[in-house]
Amino acid sequence: MSEERIRGSQGRLSSQPPLEQAVERVDPKDLDTVARILAVAYAEYPIHAWAMPKAATRQADATTFFTFYLRWMQRHSWDVFTTADRLAVLVMRPVRYNTSCSDNIRNLPTLVQTKSPVNEFFRWIETFRPKVDHEYSEFLGCMPQARRGSGFFLLASVLKMFDRECLPVWSWTSNPLNLPFYRRLGFEIGAELRRDDSTPPVTPMWRPPMPFSNEEKKYE
Repeated sequence: MSEERIRGSQGRLSSQPPLEQAVERVDPKDLDTVARILAVAYAEYPIHAWAMPKAATRQADATTFFTFYLRWMQRHSWDVFTTADRLAVLVMRPVRYNTSCSDNIRNLPTLVQTKSPVNEFFRWIETFRPKVDHEYSEFLGCMPQARRGSGFFLLASVLKMFDRECLPVWSWTSNPLNLPFYRRLGFEIGAELRRDDSTPPVTPMWRPPMPFSNEEKKYE
């Protein structure tokens, strides 16, 4: 991991992990560890259960996918953050308006570039992406043994970084149980979307930049 750290403030996050649980940027040599964390965290997500229907090999298949995907991302703009204990990770990607949705799809790794139901599904999701500069919260996951609230603390800390830059954040989820989590962090929850009867519904989410409270400014 790199030594760069992002300081979080307690404020309204006082029930979350303490400040000693710093947030760090991931060094590329640690991407295999990140891939394993994401594979565990997403094993039972509706979108992954649909894309990887063989339950017996799903975690192994997901580890292969995330490893390949994260290595491919090294050639592009991206950021991966982790808590200091390496048990929660967050993948963020900048999206700029002069990069069209078709360009984003063309830049997908070969593994998911081939014509397939999964690829077509992700093409469909891209059509709902806002046509403004924003940050894309792509993956957020925690290991089962992570301290309660680690994912909240991690994402909240990184969101404050983008608040300073006045950048909105877009994301989506196939797990409706996640919606209260994102709502607490200031995301506006969109209407549930369904492509067809064979694919899981997804919910887009949008978070405009948030002003800092007086309490939060004390920790800058």
